[in-house]
Amino acid sequence: MSASAKDLLGAWRLESWSFVYDDGRPPEYPLGPDARGIILYTGDGHVSATLMRMSGRAESFAYAGRYDVRDGAVFHSIEVATNPALVGITSTRYIALGGDRLTLSGPDFSAGSGRTQKIVWRRSG
Repeated sequence: MSASAKDLLGAWRLESWSFVYDDGRPPEYPLGPDARGIILYTGDGHVSATLMRMSGRAESFAYAGRYDVRDGAVFHSIEVATNPALVGITSTRYIALGGDRLTLSGPDFSAGSGRTQKIVWRRSG
C-alpha cells in the first residue's frame, strides 16, 4: 500500500542526507554526516525543509512550497529556496515508511549527475 499525504503530516528530524552514486562509489554527505534539519508537512499541502551543516563552515539549505503525494512518491513544488535556481522546480521523492522513519529518495537536482539523493528522517515527537 502506498503512503498517503496523511502519513507525512507533521515534523520530521533529519538523520542523514546523502548522494548515492550510480557507479558504486561511497555516498557523499553534502552537509556532512552530522547535518541537522527539519521538514514539516502541513494538512493544507505545504512543505518546508531546512537543513544545516553542524561542523566546519556555516552552511544551510532550505526551501518551502506545496506538496502532493501520489503513486508512492511525494512531489515538492518549490516556491522559495536559499538556492534561487530551485524556485519553480518540482522534485520527485519516492517514499519508504517504516515505523517512525521516513526515507525520501529520488533524482538529483542536477540532471545527468549520475547520482540520486537519499534523505532519511525520523518523526519528531
